[in-house]
Amino acid sequence: MGNRCRKSNRKPVPSRRDNSAQKKGTVAVLWSYRHGPSEDAMKHAIPALLLFLVPIAAVAESWEVYQDEAHGCTLEYASGMFTEDAVDKDKFQRFSGPNKHTYFRVKGLPNQENWTPEQIRAEYIKERGADVVYERTKSDFLVLSGIRDGNIFYTRVALSPDNETICVLDISYPSKKKRAFDALVTRMSRSFAAEN
Repeated sequence: MGNRCRKSNRKPVPSRRDNSAQKKGTVAVLWSYRHGPSEDAMKHAIPALLLFLVPIAAVAESWEVYQDEAHGCTLEYASGMFTEDAVDKDKFQRFSGPNKHTYFRVKGLPNQENWTPEQIRAEYIKERGADVVYERTKSDFLVLSGIRDGNIFYTRVALSPDNETICVLDISYPSKKKRAFDALVTRMSRSFAAEN
């Protein structure tokens, strides 16, 4: 980048929210980047900025297919936006986006109790239904979505044709970016399947 900005004699005054260089929040990282970039600040700031400065469609141009070999859960995902992480504590395969609020997880498990989508829905609603604002149930899948802590959650549960396998897809992204994520989430959801 060229050095085209004029120098200012004013010293940066961090707000109460950003009073420590050790904080890892986006605001703190961007503040430290603007007023003396460090390697750590650059590492965190650039992926976070991508989400806000580059259209989602541009970041999500390249797509790959993920397949869980153990259970046959498959989906297409935007590999330009998400990177594969380790399996999380709930035994979901996690894929991280450009910030901590943007990610998705996939998990397959045997349908030992031979549950239907309606039964899975009822169990989910009983456990944490207060957050659900949209739902759709069919014979081989269900979708539950809502807002939790300022982020949209979108959960799709697919059953295999023989009803022996359940595949779960959880997607999370900031509610402020709903419109930008609509097409991406729709494509991922429609591609998600439980194949034997």
